[in-house]
Amino acid sequence: MKIGITSDLHTDVTPLNTRILPYIVEAAEKADLDLFILAGDLSPDLLELAKILTAFTESSLQCPKLFVPGNHDIWVIKHPHVTSEQKYRAIAEICRECDFHPLDAEPFVQETVGFCGTIGWYDYSFRRKKYNISTERYASKQLLGSIWNDVRYAKWEGTDSEVAQQFEVKLQGQIDSIKDIVSQIIVTVHHVPFQECVVYRGELSWDFFSAFMGSRRLGEICLEEPLVTHVLFGHTHFPMQQQIADVRAICSPIGYLYESPTQGLLSYAKERLTCFEI
Repeated sequence: MKIGITSDLHTDVTPLNTRILPYIVEAAEKADLDLFILAGDLSPDLLELAKILTAFTESSLQCPKLFVPGNHDIWVIKHPHVTSEQKYRAIAEICRECDFHPLDAEPFVQETVGFCGTIGWYDYSFRRKKYNISTERYASKQLLGSIWNDVRYAKWEGTDSEVAQQFEVKLQGQIDSIKDIVSQIIVTVHHVPFQECVVYRGELSWDFFSAFMGSRRLGEICLEEPLVTHVLFGHTHFPMQQQIADVRAICSPIGYLYESPTQGLLSYAKERLTCFEI
């Protein structure tokens, strides 16, 4: 089975992020995939999100397609009376209408391989303790004049730790629900599951915001289940493949395209569609 993964298209951020979509679709079409996964952060606009999913559905990519949302996807910007929980549920329905399997809503089984997933969240467990910054400061998501925009637009009910735990419990439940009927499990989350995959720079401002990359428990759940062989994720805009104990961790994001890639959009799209076989 050949699987393709990409994430973080952010088509609302720059004109280049909008322009790269057909190239990503083309790269997926030509990869001869048996399964395709989008790991979140397409757009905060639901109409735009649906348009992106439809671009893959209306292509020649005929394999099953899975999706987990990212933090940008659940942002509430235009309709402040709407909660992120409501938007999160709406995204699952949009996925179904666009012929994508909403992996957050339920696991997916292909042959003897199970796929589980969740948006995940962060609980500050990836913070750098050497800075001795208070939990209250992390909760404010502001430091030295910079701000993490989730504080403005992510409208969850509960603290970050409570939201993170909610999605961790959900992921554990998915794994438990299929582990007796599959021979292998691949997990997709949007937020970073392993601290080894968090990029620190030794600079206070950068390292402060790295606390919002993900949660330690996300990764622990995957490592505790022997059937989990791969964990796919997005959120960080650094492509990477790392071996964490018995699990292969893969991140393959588009990221913010403020400048045109030197190799051109098509070559860049091919690079940021990571394919692997199981």
